Amino acid sequence: MLLESLAQDSNFFGILVPPDSSPAPAKSMSRDAALLFMTLREPACVPHLLTSLFGDRTQERLQELVLDGIFEIEQAGAFTSGSGALPACHRDSPGKPPSRVAHLSTEAIVHLSASEGLSANDAAVKLYMYNRVPCTAALQRRFADDEDVLTFLTGKTDVQKRLSKHWVRDVSQEAWLIWHRPGSASLGFKLFVSPMLDDFPETFQVAVDAFCRVKCSHFKVGRTAFGLVRPDKFVAYFENLEQVKEAAELIRASTSGIAAQGVPFTGAIDTDGLTSWGMDPPRFEQVMSWQEHLSWRQWVTERLAVYTLAGKESGVADVVDFALRRITLDGVNSETWTPNLGIWRGSVGTEEGAA
Repeated sequence: MLLESLAQDSNFFGILVPPDSSPAPAKSMSRDAALLFMTLREPACVPHLLTSLFGDRTQERLQELVLDGIFEIEQAGAFTSGSGALPACHRDSPGKPPSRVAHLSTEAIVHLSASEGLSANDAAVKLYMYNRVPCTAALQRRFADDEDVLTFLTGKTDVQKRLSKHWVRDVSQEAWLIWHRPGSASLGFKLFVSPMLDDFPETFQVAVDAFCRVKCSHFKVGRTAFGLVRPDKFVAYFENLEQVKEAAELIRASTSGIAAQGVPFTGAIDTDGLTSWGMDPPRFEQVMSWQEHLSWRQWVTERLAVYTLAGKESGVADVVDFALRRITLDGVNSETWTPNLGIWRGSVGTEEGAA
């Protein structure tokens, strides 16, 4: 059952299973990848098959395979892989984070690297939830249902009329209140708007005006207190990055002095973290059924969790640096936390149950 979606692909060959001690997930393999793996079971120069498999990204993909311990590389007369191959897979040392959300992202990995006894799944959740505000009993009583949240956000203003005029309200997977235009398609470019809770009503009303002007297809707000304390409590979807930045500029122009919470693992639009963006990753052909619908932040944090734990297990001196180097090879700029749009060509998908 778990392999059913993969088996339907005529190019699927099998599963590469890591050792029991490894935090790395199983990887699906195409027929060409399997041929490469079997070819390199004995030491050899890099075959031309790599170029036919990976094209212009051959060097980056080879580094991924070495850092993930699938292949070894010869250095100074000895074969090594994983963190031991870092000198051969050189990346310039990152400088000071250029924004607050970039700082929060690195800080989250630092905190994870100091944790012990976590599974890869628990580590990913820890990264994903980083920078949430404590959800106190008082907040849970204050925002016990949807009407409490709506009253808090709209107050006695006319914003509710504008919402009803342009969008239809719905609920998604028990986690989100969603407003969407009838017949609108799911779009993969995301604008994260992250005020502190006390400033959320003012920010929400400004954002609704901006979304009307930019013709936002749909946006969502976290339900109950648990949704409101998360940094990614307010997410809007757009067709392209230009629309994301236009909406962000309209919001920022009317929210001077608003306190920002900041969403880790998103690309900063302003320096303090009120607005940032992400792009849902492509739906690759060779994935298992449970891997098909990951949001940007889930996609990033799941990988970072594996890389951080792998670095810890291998005893690398700088676990954080290892994780940052490895996520860069996946097409994520680990200084700005933005996707490499040149790598992520093609269609993207939206999963409304996550952020």
